[in-house]
Amino acid sequence: MLKNKNKLLYQRIKKVKASLKEKKLDALIISSLHNRYYLTGWLGDEDSGFVLLTPSDSYIITDSRYTEHAMKETSGFEVIETREGIGPSLKDIAAQQKLKKVGYESRHISVYSLCRLKKYLASTKLVATSFLIEELRSIKEPIELDFIKGAVNIAEGSFKHILGFIKVGMKEEEIAWELEKKMKENGAKALAWEPIIVATGANSSMVHWGASDSKVKEGNQVLLDYGCSYRGYVSDISRVVFIGKPSKKQKKIYDLVLDAQELALSLVKAGRGVSTIDKKVRNFLEKHTKYYYRHALGHGVGLEVHELPYVNISRKNKLAVGNVITIEPGIYIPGWGGVRIEDMVLVTKEGCKLLTKAPKKIEDVTILS
Repeated sequence: MLKNKNKLLYQRIKKVKASLKEKKLDALIISSLHNRYYLTGWLGDEDSGFVLLTPSDSYIITDSRYTEHAMKETSGFEVIETREGIGPSLKDIAAQQKLKKVGYESRHISVYSLCRLKKYLASTKLVATSFLIEELRSIKEPIELDFIKGAVNIAEGSFKHILGFIKVGMKEEEIAWELEKKMKENGAKALAWEPIIVATGANSSMVHWGASDSKVKEGNQVLLDYGCSYRGYVSDISRVVFIGKPSKKQKKIYDLVLDAQELALSLVKAGRGVSTIDKKVRNFLEKHTKYYYRHALGHGVGLEVHELPYVNISRKNKLAVGNVITIEPGIYIPGWGGVRIEDMVLVTKEGCKLLTKAPKKIEDVTILS
């Protein structure tokens, strides 16, 4: 198991180093927590340190709080302990290996940290990079799919539990807490993000509402959007629950969103442009309502809950075999409420494989008193 893990990490690092050669970089400073985990297998936390890759060597630069962790939990890296931040160590390595052009992750470094890097690497050209490792991460390997499925299974089990838990008079935050507890009882390491979204009645028209002390009432729709982390990988699911028999308007809106999602799922396929998929779904909903979603139709999911590829009308990329994405159309009517149905799928050559199996037929998500 450990041997296979090390082989996998080695192959990932090899791909990154090949990318450096293509971009004519002598090294890459990796500051993203998730990219560090992807390459080293060591999660740590945001302050655990940096990874530095050169054509010949791989380093982890950290401080005494994490030195032993890094040594025990990684293989193939030289662990350098620093007391003054990454700067002095980078300066020494740059001098020793004559590094002329060093890339850094522009999306994952503060202005303050960049200024310090420039101070210590005055004779080295610093080059901004973005999505270099994230592009590799967008194609999921079999072991990653296993962990993602684990996170999905935990979230689905919690949804089935919550269907028997929600009652009139409960606060949104009570439901959110129950979801969190159930996922952690079932093996989740953490929430995929905070706060969990539990939006009842008119609150559900606000896409990222959160959870409040608003109480569930008879006749409400309750929008749930949540996920969890398992072995470093996350899930993301949205469902709407009806408290009492849905009204004609609720059923009409719900059916429209479900039809839109089914249309989107039929369009997902390796090689298809993401903008084409999003545009066709928007055009379908636009014929019925002006309140269709303005957010992306979907996004990649893996180590992060939002990552490449983004399924958005403004994007030019195409889907690829091994992408794991969400499909989440919605209708949001201010003052009335909203409906969003979200599933995770694996992109295949022929189409897509549905990873989320939680019930979504309207009769299965209706709670009758």
